[in-house]
Amino acid sequence: MSKEQAQINIENKKNISSHQTELKKKEELIPLRHTAEHVLHRAIQELYPQTLKVMGPAIEDGFYMDFDLDYKITPEDFPKIEAKMQEIIDADLPVEGREVSYEEAQRIFKDNPYKLDTINEIVERGEKATVYTLGNEGDPHYDLDLCAGPHVSSTGKIKAFKLLSVAGAYYKGSEKNKMLQRIYGTAFPSREELDKHLEKLEEAKKRDHRKLGKDLEIFSFAEEIGPGLPLWLPKGTIIKDELEKWGKETEEKWGYQRVSTPFLSKRKLFEISKHIPYFEDEMYHVQVPGENEEEYFIKPMNCPFHHMIFKNKTRSYRELPLRLAEYGTVARYENAGALNGILRPRLFVQNDAHVYCTEEQAVEVFVEIINLHRYYYDTLGLKGYYIVLALRDPEKKDKYHGNEEMWKKSEMLSKGAMDRAGIEYEVVNEGAAHYGPKMDFKIKSAIGNEYGISTNQIDLFMPQQFDLKYIDKNGNEKYVIVQHRAPLGSSERFVGFLLEHFAGALPVWLSPVQAEIIPIGEKHLEYAKKVVEQLKDSNIRVEVDSRSETMQAKIRDAQNQKIPYMLIVGDREAEKGLVSVRLRTGETHNGIVLNEVVDKIANKYLTKALDLW
Repeated sequence: MSKEQAQINIENKKNISSHQTELKKKEELIPLRHTAEHVLHRAIQELYPQTLKVMGPAIEDGFYMDFDLDYKITPEDFPKIEAKMQEIIDADLPVEGREVSYEEAQRIFKDNPYKLDTINEIVERGEKATVYTLGNEGDPHYDLDLCAGPHVSSTGKIKAFKLLSVAGAYYKGSEKNKMLQRIYGTAFPSREELDKHLEKLEEAKKRDHRKLGKDLEIFSFAEEIGPGLPLWLPKGTIIKDELEKWGKETEEKWGYQRVSTPFLSKRKLFEISKHIPYFEDEMYHVQVPGENEEEYFIKPMNCPFHHMIFKNKTRSYRELPLRLAEYGTVARYENAGALNGILRPRLFVQNDAHVYCTEEQAVEVFVEIINLHRYYYDTLGLKGYYIVLALRDPEKKDKYHGNEEMWKKSEMLSKGAMDRAGIEYEVVNEGAAHYGPKMDFKIKSAIGNEYGISTNQIDLFMPQQFDLKYIDKNGNEKYVIVQHRAPLGSSERFVGFLLEHFAGALPVWLSPVQAEIIPIGEKHLEYAKKVVEQLKDSNIRVEVDSRSETMQAKIRDAQNQKIPYMLIVGDREAEKGLVSVRLRTGETHNGIVLNEVVDKIANKYLTKALDLW
């Protein structure tokens, strides 16, 4: 193992350890935050007695509560609500739970249709019905709610909390149901921890990919087109195209062949792949004129299409491993409440590929795929990543396709490949695909937000479903093994992640405008245009700011647009063929020969460097 690989493994191990520590801390905070959510429920009920409580769990960084109320809550109401919550906390009310019969639960909540609906679901699942109380009957803040827990022993345990935002939320996340109100909040054991979290949230607001996408003119959405269907603006299209160009060039070097597949298919294809029983609710149905008896779907994933390309002819062992790659556009229905800009849209383009190989090649191919990930992430300077190997939930094996022997073999091959690659990984007994285990690359952005960017799988199930075989060297037919991989995930999700990670200040090669020419006065415009032409000749994306604004205003605007280089030209520069360079970091380099600057910017672009100078 090389020193570089050893260092990467140390970093991966740290990232896994850090992730597990964070998970443990968050789990320990669940009872506290769940209790804070009950306190919020009670405060809302006291301030707005007509409120119908719906539900509210503890979540990763806090809690939320859904409620039905005609009066629209706004952030201006938060101080009043927080004051009422503090009253309840200061009262240090005991929090106690008890099991009740279904009949008693229905009697207690007879006036709340949402709670009755939940009780019916509990009955259907055969679970116990439990209620929790704040305080004792007769207390001014006494409250009783249907809940499974857990909670802290009393409201006084909540030492620091904050309401964060309010939004609309469809009941059960479906647009078919009533729109409710949802308040988000958070709670911590100390004020210091809360203040740290609030600072992180402020930084996250500045880096929110939706805000940056609007401010930097990267993407937009239109009500007339529909939710979750992004429009890539000219600058955003440059970023997306640069990523895809890099992906295609890299894949060509790594032995991939490009294919292109239709945007829709008959239902039969997804019946063969067995996606129908697991995935149909997320697929868009299409009615094809003149084929009323035939049902079609818009493509939700690329793999079944690639399998049909593999089947296009008889395959020999000499062709394997066969690597088929496609930047394939797919559509998946997401509930409106789950949509999140381009991080979670309904239409996206996947950096997808499938590698068809023999069983003997499987581990080596998987190691190669891991190394491809490393290349991409190291080039982008992404160090905060770790890998999760998701296996079957041992308690729910009936939800997966394939027999026990197939699963054991695919798990053995996956673990063998991870071990061969010498890479640290975490194993979880849940999250596998319905047809096999999967390896997820988890990446943290610069502010610690975590994203699942890429999923990779060793698949023994689909070859049998699609009868994907090759002729071995002895002339016998054998099933191939399929490996699914998408190192750059979807273009949409990856661009959204990069916008947050770099706070919009993308590396030079991804920046839509790489240099802004700023003439000090109108008389310098002619030289500015010559500078533009010279940069364009070197394929540098450049603009000139010819507005009648002050130089300082032009610099400020260019910095706000995260443009890497501002090339300022005045009398001295025009006379001697120079430019004065201001970087978006504020660093300056005055009186530099133009050719040197052009070569430097071009080199930063070609080498995909992360620094500017």
